[in-house]
Amino acid sequence: MGTCLLGYVVGTRRTDKKSVLHRSESDLDGAINALQKAFDDPSRISKDKDDLYNRGFSAWSYHPAALPSVVVWPTSVEECVAIVKIATKFGCAIVPFAGGTSLENHFSALPPDQARREGLPVRPTISVDFELMSSVLEFHEDDGDVVVQPGLKWEELNQWLSDRGSNLYWPIDPGPGSAFGGMLSTGGSGTNAVRFGTMKGDYVLNLTVILPSGEVITTRPRTRKFATSPDMTKLFLGAEGTLGLIVGATLRLAPRLPSTVGRATFETVEDVCRAVREMLSNGVGVQCIELLDDVMIRCVNHAECRGSDSTAVAALPERPTLFIKFMGTPAHTSEDERLAESIVRRFGADSLEVAREAEECERLWRARKVALWSAMEYRESISRGSSLPPSDSSNQQAVVARERDELGPVRCWTTDCCVPLGQLAEMVKRVKADIEQAGIVGPLVGHAGDGNVHALLTFRSDDQAEFERVKSVASRMVAHAQSLGGTASGEHGVGLGKRQYLEKELGKGTVDLLRLLKRTIDPENIFNPGKLYPPEHVSAQ
Repeated sequence: MGTCLLGYVVGTRRTDKKSVLHRSESDLDGAINALQKAFDDPSRISKDKDDLYNRGFSAWSYHPAALPSVVVWPTSVEECVAIVKIATKFGCAIVPFAGGTSLENHFSALPPDQARREGLPVRPTISVDFELMSSVLEFHEDDGDVVVQPGLKWEELNQWLSDRGSNLYWPIDPGPGSAFGGMLSTGGSGTNAVRFGTMKGDYVLNLTVILPSGEVITTRPRTRKFATSPDMTKLFLGAEGTLGLIVGATLRLAPRLPSTVGRATFETVEDVCRAVREMLSNGVGVQCIELLDDVMIRCVNHAECRGSDSTAVAALPERPTLFIKFMGTPAHTSEDERLAESIVRRFGADSLEVAREAEECERLWRARKVALWSAMEYRESISRGSSLPPSDSSNQQAVVARERDELGPVRCWTTDCCVPLGQLAEMVKRVKADIEQAGIVGPLVGHAGDGNVHALLTFRSDDQAEFERVKSVASRMVAHAQSLGGTASGEHGVGLGKRQYLEKELGKGTVDLLRLLKRTIDPENIFNPGKLYPPEHVSAQ
């Protein structure tokens, strides 16, 4: 599944096979035999260990996880219907897999220990990989919309449109590698959300969904407006694959307009946030407006300001920095730049550096683009700290103990929360204090135009004590967000990682309604069991 991942590529990685949580084999043989009869190509059904590992674990997630029992690669809606009916008949769970960029274990099988604790059956899991359903099915250029399959990545769609000379593009931009199946299921977004919103907004016109019964539905017409029923599309957006299998989507496109990039440095995060609110309230036409804190700038300087004189770049002042993309016609962006500069100067910035040519825009935006890798490289360069042997009894540490030839000893727990705009500065202040007290390297990146804060909490995989401090900071970050009227996640979703926070955030009545929807639509709990909905006895303290 796909989520916003701060402008970096996140792929599934192979894990230490000794750390795997095993799953039940009951009813699996019957399901596989039925799948083999339904599929004309046996190579699209696999129990290969590498295939299972790459769809059960991610090197970027640190929650308990388990392998699926079998992976299938459907090529059509009809084959997906067959999978759903077979899973229902043989008592298997279904977990969808698209880009594999989830940070909250959306695509992992349900760990058996968790299933037993929650009174759920331990049963085989079918991972439905949409890699072979990754096409553009229809393009209605006059209508400004496109019909896509769930395995298509958003960058691939934009390249497809560009190759055909279209001036339209898909504007919502989670991290590279995110596929539409995951983006839709998690309600993801990205840096462009301040202008174009999220996957839960009006740029998703309708969905094609397979229900647990095997029935295929289309949620609404593909018109821009309709007033003939509640919008059932919204029921499945953000449901994390728990209510049905999304096998198609009609998406509204946007015109591709010129953009410029601006950068301004401030003394404090409070000054940044005041400037952002002033720009938004005065109608400055921003496409993106991103905050990097002083620690993030230090990490970028370390990564970027080295090498020969011909390759090193000038160091940035290590202070809170705002990165802005302006979008529109040259006349519009020129006026937006003028207004933005007057605002940032009023709140303490010396100037607004602006780039208009493509190469200069790329140079100015680069610090935002390399955030994750800069943080990890910086953490690797500083004192290693004490190394504690991993505990064989710790499922958490087992998941952390990845193969070192994949990522090296440094890991990063990436988490996000979102608060009302007026609380963003306070949120950043509280999280930075927790990070400093924990003694970890944890730069912050914020989508400043919508109050979304991402923390890149780095640690060494061989230091259990440091990992526990990171885990504590991530939990406290949610508590801070909720106390400020915010949410446990603005983009990444819930999965297995944040279920315990939902009741405090939404209230018992809303959570009970969510459970009722799940039981009504999927009474056998076939679709992605154990994700999103907290069991009744699980709550955040």
